[in-house]
Amino acid sequence: MSKDIHEKGLGKLSRFSRKKGVHLVMGALLLTTGALSGCSSASNSEASNTTPPASQTSSESPSASNSADPGSAVTIRIAPQVFTPTDEKTATENTPTPRIALDKIIEDFQNQNPNITVEIVKAPTSSQEEYLTWMTTRIAAGDAPDIAWPTNTSSGWFEKGWLLPLDSYLEQPNPLGDQSVKWQDTFTNPELFYKLSDGNRYSIPIVQAAGSAVTFYYNIDIFDELNLKVPQTWGELLTALATIKEAGYIPAIPTVENKGPTLWELGQQVSIPILTKFADEFNYSGAKTSSELKGDEYLRMVSKGLFSMEKPEFQEVWKLYKQWTQMWPQGWATQDMKPQWREGKVAIREGGMWELQEELSDTKRTFKWGVFPIPPVASDSTPFAIDLPREKGFPKNIGSTFELAIIKPTVEAHGTTDAAIKFMQYLTTATVNEFMVNEIPFGRPVIKGAESLPLFDAIKEAEYPIYPEINVNMNVWINSEVRDIAGRSMAAWITDDITDESFFSTIQKAMDNGVKEMIKTQNIDTSQW
Repeated sequence: MSKDIHEKGLGKLSRFSRKKGVHLVMGALLLTTGALSGCSSASNSEASNTTPPASQTSSESPSASNSADPGSAVTIRIAPQVFTPTDEKTATENTPTPRIALDKIIEDFQNQNPNITVEIVKAPTSSQEEYLTWMTTRIAAGDAPDIAWPTNTSSGWFEKGWLLPLDSYLEQPNPLGDQSVKWQDTFTNPELFYKLSDGNRYSIPIVQAAGSAVTFYYNIDIFDELNLKVPQTWGELLTALATIKEAGYIPAIPTVENKGPTLWELGQQVSIPILTKFADEFNYSGAKTSSELKGDEYLRMVSKGLFSMEKPEFQEVWKLYKQWTQMWPQGWATQDMKPQWREGKVAIREGGMWELQEELSDTKRTFKWGVFPIPPVASDSTPFAIDLPREKGFPKNIGSTFELAIIKPTVEAHGTTDAAIKFMQYLTTATVNEFMVNEIPFGRPVIKGAESLPLFDAIKEAEYPIYPEINVNMNVWINSEVRDIAGRSMAAWITDDITDESFFSTIQKAMDNGVKEMIKTQNIDTSQW
């Protein structure tokens, strides 16, 4: 990327500087309305790596047989979701924080690669369900983008044959970067990549969490009024929520997916401290690090009856999650609760760091607010849990917050594989990744040498629990059908419309059927299980 674009972009983003009132209070990122609204003279330092000029980047990626001639003109399209540039390019009342980074990145890429045109496709952003419907229709019509976000359940896209395997590219150098290392080794840590059930990687990390991708936003004024501290364990959280409820406030509101709970906490905080005792049974290949896992461990666990809802530990995970849901107000699944949060009536809001920009842009708020990491279950909640150690600094992320994938049917039909790979390699050079990610303050770059926003310095100084690198969680994301059944069943269980026995039986049946289907459709080799 040209130095001019890079410096202008980071200058624009420097208004999220530490000089504008970002503080760390009791392990939380504390923000006061209006504190970040002005511009600061502070600026980010330029990353040590810069994109080489076109004359130095002629080396090609591994060729695909369906790709067009390297010099022929091709057009690729990208559906970048949260990174889609806004229609208004300057700040207005309707668009207080315009997004322009990807426009500039594409312009610079096309200047270096005049035979490749990159077009942005606007896809639905209101829900994953709507986005999936849109993508399904586009693929059926032969009109899907070449590059897209594969949602939080990329395994479903893999099952449909939508994703291009990327290992052969990742295991060679990025021709736009350091030729002495593999492309995969330019990322901050290998655990950012998701391995699917066949052991391959089908998406490229773009953003990683600054602290945690999912988080709790909280009303500091309510906490101060009730003399509450930021909870460090799940037990402390539930105790604080009970106190808040007694005081007449709404204790918490969840994020809702398809009129059901997100189940986010099952992926880490509520499950790992309890289920990690099964790590040896899970890690049947003897992997030393999570990046060495084969990718089929959960399928094997369920298939062999080791991942069983009849075991008290697995039931305990669900029961602790249900306790959290009992603090939600009536109508949580069908009513928009955010207005009550903005009016200061809610103590805690479940959300994601991708919403941080929206919160920062609210100039009408009259209360102090902050962010704290979702606390893990510990021995004060259940004897099944271990107490996790804690350390200061950004935690090592297992998985990314946002990734992009190459849509196999599209690139195979249009001969655009090499062009799509080259653009992905460009997006994951240090300078470009930094420029793109730092325009939207919801995470940090994934490439070594790319700097994070000073806004996250407060989070970096907090203490976080250290989760075992090889661990076991309540994986309801085996495929999209399992996830949907789990969400619907939990919504019914929350209101006691179904019994405990019926709930656990339904979850087990969904997992058993989901795993059988994946083994069959993906021709998974089970001979080593």
